Amino acid sequence: MSQIDLHRDRRAFIKSVSAMASLPLIGNVMQAANAAGPFDDYRALVVLFLYGGTDNNNMVIPLGSEYAAYATPRGNLAIPQANVIPISAGVSGRSFGMHPNLKSLAAIFNNERKLAVASNVGVLVEPTTLAAFQQKSKLPPQLFSHSDMVGHTHTGRPDWPAETGWGGRLADLIESANGNSQVSTSISVSGQTVFQKGSKVTSYTLNEWRGADSVIVSRPRAYRDWDSWSVARANPQIAYEAQLASAGSNLLELQYKSMALQAVNTGDYLTSVLYNVDANGNPVRGANNSVTEKFPVGTAPPLNFVDSRGRTITNKLASQLKSVASLISARNVLGVKRQIFFVSLNGFDTHGDQFKDSNNEATPILSGRHADLLQQMDEAVSWFYNWTKTTGVANSVTTATLSDFGRTLISNGAGSDHGWGGHNFVLGGAVNGGRLYGGPSAGQEFPIVALGTTLDVGQGRLLPTTSIDEYGATLAKWMGASNSELTTVFPNLSRFPRQTGMGFV
Repeated sequence: MSQIDLHRDRRAFIKSVSAMASLPLIGNVMQAANAAGPFDDYRALVVLFLYGGTDNNNMVIPLGSEYAAYATPRGNLAIPQANVIPISAGVSGRSFGMHPNLKSLAAIFNNERKLAVASNVGVLVEPTTLAAFQQKSKLPPQLFSHSDMVGHTHTGRPDWPAETGWGGRLADLIESANGNSQVSTSISVSGQTVFQKGSKVTSYTLNEWRGADSVIVSRPRAYRDWDSWSVARANPQIAYEAQLASAGSNLLELQYKSMALQAVNTGDYLTSVLYNVDANGNPVRGANNSVTEKFPVGTAPPLNFVDSRGRTITNKLASQLKSVASLISARNVLGVKRQIFFVSLNGFDTHGDQFKDSNNEATPILSGRHADLLQQMDEAVSWFYNWTKTTGVANSVTTATLSDFGRTLISNGAGSDHGWGGHNFVLGGAVNGGRLYGGPSAGQEFPIVALGTTLDVGQGRLLPTTSIDEYGATLAKWMGASNSELTTVFPNLSRFPRQTGMGFV
């Protein structure tokens, strides 16, 4: 490795080191021993991030006497009441429904009672009021900004520099459950995120399942996979690994080499665990170029999606969840008891194209961009949940959604603008579902969706009644954190009323 000009190449170097920093160190170097335990079962938390700020107003919809207050300011964004799928939420005197493209998730909510809605969740520094908002008192920095609110949601500490994420801090706490496993407790199938960055644990990033390629493992500089490599020449992968193993000239180079080599080894290890491999360590491929899996997941996930215009596109969320399913299937061989997965679906920033590509001239909002995204989520997440049932791990796997923020109730004509509080889905065999969670008292489990309420901070943006801290702490507790340890994961949790969780799992 050549010397680096830290002034000229600082950004490139930081980018490369940051990518490597997400990969796991082998063995027990980074084991945490803080959590109460004992971890005598297997549990996985799958966090699904909906990037762009999904329009939660059209995911869970008030019906009955409350529908008009929702529909009037929504205008052309309102889902007609006749198209809403009613849900049995059990809130006295109130009724609700879900978007018509969430039919599978609505059925799980209604029939199996294994999907819960955590309503009006958002980034907060402390509990606040409309008056405090108007006075700009103790608000999250850069409220309504995409990048900032994503960061705050990932860190769970809006009043603190983005050093670690709450997923990473939880991984630090429970890492001891996995003993000397070569695979990190924290795994992303959607690139690098601060959400999974811990103080002790480094996350591992892998690929989503990719159709004809059909390999989910990632490893840096996998030269042996290059089509241009000729067997008549020296194996460039061996040369690369030899370079990584050679003595370095400075601490930065040594750190890079150490983490890169560990990442290569982890990638090779996962390849050998998940696939039948040839003499060179590559997955064995059949006539159709697909690989032979040691842990096939059974029913094929919906990797392709037909959108509103009849176009077949890749359902990247389903591809990511296929990768998660493969890792969960291999849990015993990998020697893991706790895993935190991060997956995502992009495209929810629907300012001016909420019903773009709609094929419904009479009611455009019933199809188009946002409806397509919800259908992709519905197909992918319901497949994944059904897969956990088929394989007997439903009680051990919980999927929870997050997003930048909710959106405005008011239509801007072609979409909706940045909001604040939003609604999250929690799904799994251990979930106390078929219910809405998050309001201050019985009957208020879901906010009044209307203009001019005490929760309307402008244009129907909801002032959150539940903090990310309370929502995430509920999930952290299910993963094994004790009540006293929850403030390790969420340092601001003591400022909020539900310090031991919300009870949905």
